[in-house]
Amino acid sequence: MGSASARASILRTNDSYPSGNLNRTLQPARFTIQPPSDLTTHELEIWLEKKLTPVRLRVFNIMKSWMENYVQDDATDLETLHRIKDFALRVMNEPMSFAAQQLTRLVDKRTASPSALTSSSRRMVLSSNRESPTPIVPRNLSRIKLLDLDPLEVARQLTIMEAREYNKIMPVEFLLKAWSEREEGTAVNVRKMIDMSNQITGWVARAVLGEKDPKRRAAIVKHFIMVADNCRRLNNFNTLMSILAGLNSAPIHRLKRTWELLSARTTGALEVLRKTMAPSRNFSTYREALHSANPPCVPFLGFYLTDLTFIEDGNPSFLKEQGVGGRKLINFSKRTKTAEVIREVQQYQSAPYALQGVPEIQAWIEGCLGEGGEGGDELYEASLMMEPRERYDEKIARLLQESGFL
Repeated sequence: MGSASARASILRTNDSYPSGNLNRTLQPARFTIQPPSDLTTHELEIWLEKKLTPVRLRVFNIMKSWMENYVQDDATDLETLHRIKDFALRVMNEPMSFAAQQLTRLVDKRTASPSALTSSSRRMVLSSNRESPTPIVPRNLSRIKLLDLDPLEVARQLTIMEAREYNKIMPVEFLLKAWSEREEGTAVNVRKMIDMSNQITGWVARAVLGEKDPKRRAAIVKHFIMVADNCRRLNNFNTLMSILAGLNSAPIHRLKRTWELLSARTTGALEVLRKTMAPSRNFSTYREALHSANPPCVPFLGFYLTDLTFIEDGNPSFLKEQGVGGRKLINFSKRTKTAEVIREVQQYQSAPYALQGVPEIQAWIEGCLGEGGEGGDELYEASLMMEPRERYDEKIARLLQESGFL
């Protein structure tokens, strides 16, 4: 546990270890290690300097780092905080009084206010250090319609909403595929983002299918393409992917008459976005775009969840070899891979957006997202009603008529 990266890996994957919370179990034991009984006085002095002091400093740093970056607002971690304070006062205070005082102050700070329990909760979507652009607001905020909103402002408000949820995600939510468990209360923030992504996808489909006139449908499709393009410019890849999923869904993709009304410029812009988020070669184009982007960013969460699923399912939690006394050896390589994914997630939680929220627009968007209820089959039936399947000769006749030849 000597290197900083190794300590970070352990802390990020703390809850996946069979011993439970490492701060409650291993760290106090490490702090009180005893020297070998056969040391001379001189050897004992060397042991104290080279072994005991560095170990105790690492124990202190791990506890401090955990409280500053990884503690959660739950009963288990609250109990651990009290244990750390008790440990600092009873055990650490005599050999390392200054360190004990620091830990005690941190515990008091974390337990004083629930909102202070996580570093993520302190991260703001808005930044006071940079000037934010003036929102583009329609004249009438009491009766908002999609086409009355500037696509850039829709993208901004969606980005604020997505970033707010993304910044709440804690490392433990990515462990052991917690987001796929049926039990309520696990991976709450990851599930919220998944739900929001599905709601945005459904909103796109419903908005398009809500227009009977092909030209109006085409206008809605174009509007969402422009929103998606602005999400890309804002480095909001998660909303971008959700909008593309709606436009690529079977009920919308089959609307040939609607798509034919779009300009080459609009369809060209859509194709660029599709290529950016294409899953080929493990999302290589997207990964390149993300890693070359200047934060702030809202990454595509599904990419991380897929990576974590492969790591969890494709690697054993324990090695085949046995340790001392036949004990199982933890597969630290698996934990390191998981921690690396979590590290990247956290990396994009640290840079805030310099954007102003518009409560009326956000409330309107939330209302649109909450209207979902139709399943895929119902949306497809609605699509068929809008544009029934055409025979080839019927399509030719229609195109000739629309072009003025008939």
